[in-house]
This record gives sequence, C-alpha cells and structure tokens, in this order.
Amino acid sequence: MKRSILFSVLCCMVFVACRKDEIPLFDTTENVYFDFLPDDPSDKTDSLLYSFAYFPDKAEDTVFVPVRISGFRVPGERKFILATVDSSTTAKAGIHYKALEKEYVMAADSGLCLVPVILYNKDSVLKSKTLTIGLTLKPTTDLGVAFTLQNKGLIKFSNRLEMPTWWTLWASELGDYSRVKHELFIRASGTIDMPTTVDFNTVPKALYHTRRFKAFLLDPFTWVTQYASEGYVITIGADGFYYFYNTHNPDNKYKLEKNPDDGKYYFKDENGKRV
Repeated sequence: MKRSILFSVLCCMVFVACRKDEIPLFDTTENVYFDFLPDDPSDKTDSLLYSFAYFPDKAEDTVFVPVRISGFRVPGERKFILATVDSSTTAKAGIHYKALEKEYVMAADSGLCLVPVILYNKDSVLKSKTLTIGLTLKPTTDLGVAFTLQNKGLIKFSNRLEMPTWWTLWASELGDYSRVKHELFIRASGTIDMPTTVDFNTVPKALYHTRRFKAFLLDPFTWVTQYASEGYVITIGADGFYYFYNTHNPDNKYKLEKNPDDGKYYFKDENGKRV
C-alpha cells in the first residue's frame, strides 16, 4: 500500500514538472526599451554624449539611439514610436536637430534597431552650452513599453570641449589649457587624443603631434598650404581680419590677429589670451 502511494506521488510530481516546462518564456506582448550600451551590461547609462568639437569639418552628424526588443524576433517588420520629451529637451527641432519621424521600424528577424538622429552644428550657442534632447518610447499595436525604468533617455551634445586627462601629462609641450587651444590642437595636430603614459613607445608619437601643432601656431599660413588636402583655409573677412576654418564647415571660424611687435598672427582663446 505504501509503495502504491509513493508511486502515485512521484507520478504527480513528474506531471507537474512537465506542465511547468510547457509554460512559454514570453506570454505577453513584446516590448521595446533603450539599451544605450548594449555591449557592456555592467555599465548602463541613459544618455548619448556627442561633441562637434572633435569633428570640425562637420556641419551635421548622426548619432544612433539603440532600441532593443525584450521578446521574440519575428519574420515581419514591427513599428515603434520614439518621441521627444519637452521637459528634458533644450534643443530646438529644425535648428539643432532634425525632427523625429512619426514611427520607426524594427526590421524582420531583428531584436535591435539603431535609430538615426541627425544633429546640426549651426548655432553658436553650442560653443558655450550643452543642449539636450529628451527621448521616450511609446506603445504601438506591435510593441509595448512595459519597462518604465528603461523608457527614458537623453542625447547631450555641444561644440565645446573639456580638458582631457592627458593634457596635464603633456603640458610641457602644450602649455596651459583652454578650449580654443584644445579645438585648434584637434584641427592641426592630426589626432583627437594623446597617450596617457610616457615611455619609449608613446613619446615619439606624442612629439609628432605636438610639434605639428606648434608649427601650425608659429605659422598658420604655411601650415594651411602644407596640409591643403585636409580642407583648411585662411581667408580675409569683411572686417579685414584673417580667419582660419575648414571649407566643409565655413561657419566655424577662428580669427587671427596681427601682433604689431613681431608682425606675426596669433589666435586668442575664450579668455582673450594669446594661444
């Protein structure tokens, strides 16, 4: 009798286990959410950061907002809505960025869509402040937005720089930091970055870039001729001053002023000091 009862209990346990295994992994509508660092799950963020200062020849550029699906991939296209949030947006559509589309498409058999957002480098305000575009995902008949903690995001962009950690390391070559000097360094040195250590491998590379930058500051007119293929020119403005700029982005110019003491031309930084 005891054996019969034990056998019955074991059968029930097996039956329940089989029923549990049959529960589908997703029993609700698939949802979309922001995944700003999809390759690094240990370091999540809700923002994309961008600076035009690293790309002086660009009057506009595109950043990609990663939107991921939390459910199954399907063989057909599905639509979702990416919209702006007024309370967290300081940029203006049409002036600072291209207005978003009404809907976006998650491609067939895909679990990730990189939504293009076009940023404009037209307004001089980007030189002095960082603008934001607040983003949110909204539900459609195809996809929901159940993950509220990952349903808000930001694009932060400007045309300004902050002092990088490597500047102090190479200050003997570069001198005191200023944003204008940093911008000119990026345009003239041939790099946007510098080594963060000093050894026999890094010093030659660093000196190449710093000396190219020094040659530019010493004689920008000769530098422009020497590196003509990079698209930089110096022309005279209506005010009679010379201006240095890239032909692909002529609205972003740097004024050269002649020093009567030595007859040479110099740039000035945001504090009015000679670069």
